[in-house]
Amino acid sequence: MKTHLVTTFNLGFGFARLFVEAESENGSVTLLPADSGSAIVTVGIDCSWGTALSILLHELYEATLIDLNTRYELDPSYSNEASDFMFFASHNQLAEAHERIGYALAAVLPDFTKAYKKYSPYKKG
Repeated sequence: MKTHLVTTFNLGFGFARLFVEAESENGSVTLLPADSGSAIVTVGIDCSWGTALSILLHELYEATLIDLNTRYELDPSYSNEASDFMFFASHNQLAEAHERIGYALAAVLPDFTKAYKKYSPYKKG
């Protein structure tokens, strides 16, 4: 699927690149991309604006909580999928995650809004 680079931003632990994917309603985080560049956050935008924002927040939190060492994986796992992950955070870790994401949102929201308007094929039913 075709992705479009939206911006590069600071997510507290370093820089990340934000991409939108016009033909998807999914999101993903790649912390160690094949090109050895900064982390990649991809947000599917073939959905309503509210859903796209929800996907963006989900992926930002996932990347941040992983960086804060709060993610654990069930092992052994028969499903071997994302639902196997659990996050356990202290109050201070959660506060730090909120702060990192607040700054990230302030930085990316204007460009994310423009990219959504330009590339989203979503049409209200």
